[in-house]
Amino acid sequence: MEIKPDKLIELLDGNIVKTFIKSKKIKIAGIKDNSELIDKDDVFIAFKGHTLDGHDYISSAIEKGASLIIAQNENKIPSNFTKDYIIVKDIKKAAAVLAHQIYNISTKDFQIFGVTGTNGKSTTVSLVHHILRKNNKNSTLISTVEIKINDDIIKEPYNTTPGIVELSQILKISKEKNIQYINMEVSSHAIAQRRIEDTKYDIISFTNITRDHLDYHSSFEDYINTKLSLVNYLKDDGVIIINNDKLDKNIFVNSGKKVITYGFNKGSDFVLENFQQTANQMRFTLTSQSFEKYEIRSQMVGKFNVYNITNAFIIAYLLGIDKDEIANAIFSFKGVRGRFQIVPSSLSLGFTAIIDFAHTPDALNEVLETASTLTDGRIITVFGAGGNADQGKRKIMGEVVSSKSDVIVLTNDDPKDEDPEKIIEEVSKGINKNKHFIVILDRETAIDTALRFANKGDIVIIAGRGHEKYQLFSHGRKIPFDDFEVTKKLIEKLKRSLGK
Repeated sequence: MEIKPDKLIELLDGNIVKTFIKSKKIKIAGIKDNSELIDKDDVFIAFKGHTLDGHDYISSAIEKGASLIIAQNENKIPSNFTKDYIIVKDIKKAAAVLAHQIYNISTKDFQIFGVTGTNGKSTTVSLVHHILRKNNKNSTLISTVEIKINDDIIKEPYNTTPGIVELSQILKISKEKNIQYINMEVSSHAIAQRRIEDTKYDIISFTNITRDHLDYHSSFEDYINTKLSLVNYLKDDGVIIINNDKLDKNIFVNSGKKVITYGFNKGSDFVLENFQQTANQMRFTLTSQSFEKYEIRSQMVGKFNVYNITNAFIIAYLLGIDKDEIANAIFSFKGVRGRFQIVPSSLSLGFTAIIDFAHTPDALNEVLETASTLTDGRIITVFGAGGNADQGKRKIMGEVVSSKSDVIVLTNDDPKDEDPEKIIEEVSKGINKNKHFIVILDRETAIDTALRFANKGDIVIIAGRGHEKYQLFSHGRKIPFDDFEVTKKLIEKLKRSLGK
């Protein structure tokens, strides 16, 4: 497309500090915030991040063919710069407005559901997407695990929530494919960094808020307030859904929005009862003002998944899906990769190996609590803690695992730029040394050891990395490592050694 400078200035009215535009018309092919991805006639948005500053890559963007630079720091415009540029006060706002204009999109084009919370986001949002697809609704899924448009995976993301530019591109493709529903996870980082600028939600849900990301947020209070501020992104007639067992409804009263609650708490709008589970499936009943004692069955297990399923049920119900169709779709849903995911081949050896993303004290507690209800055998836990992250939670994670496990194998997670042995030392401060406890830094060896410890009826929990496919080390080094695939390979090796 081509746009006249006057139109561009009008679009960014009130946000402009300075314009330097010599072209009578500006060609715009797309919008990018990564100079390495610039194509001819793209607009380059010079965001300043935590580690990199886009202003330092303006010259590179121009060399690659950028037609226009949007920046916030005029002092970082190269000297003797002769290309078109605009300096703005609020670059996040400018990027969102410009992207929506270029791609001809608006959040009014869709019904948008956003879920936030410390745990349960991926399962909830993926299940909503699954229910919609089972009912022939066009839906886009934006999750930590994958980004899907209908049934096509278009990306396995690095961040939980894409940035402004990438999110706009996803919405553009979604509009072109006649997508009606957008289902997305919203992280605290995304809210704080305004990656969802100019996004307006029809429904938002809060799963829970427990300790996490205190390496980024200044305090737990700051983390909570950041999560809660997602309410500000609701459409005027938007609805809030909360887990009444985990959050106080009164927190949301001042929002002026409709609040729907669910939980085992009898005062909830959707009351959970009669929870039962086996190793293979679970069932519970759901009661509301709209219907009495409706039974839900699922192939997933765990009380935490009862909450996730109910959350998804309410959302689909609000979107107009028949409750019988919702229930059928729930039972056909096999779960999310890396979320309490059983490695099937382990069952032939008489024990159960489970991969889970749990990397916070609360998530570990939920997973280990569930495991303990599924067996009379031992719980063997393989886990570590990530580097460049909240150091204060490491000892607490050790305490949780120590209290809920019979055998503990402490190993590397993603150490990143930290000393792996220092991370291990901090986690081990919370571990009861009277427990069967071993440290093995190499994660594959640690998993192999745990599998060989396992006896009939035991459950081996391999926690922390879930769906992730790479292990991250210092200086940006990453090696392929998928807990599920590695565990599956080691089980086959163990079976051969046992002659099975």
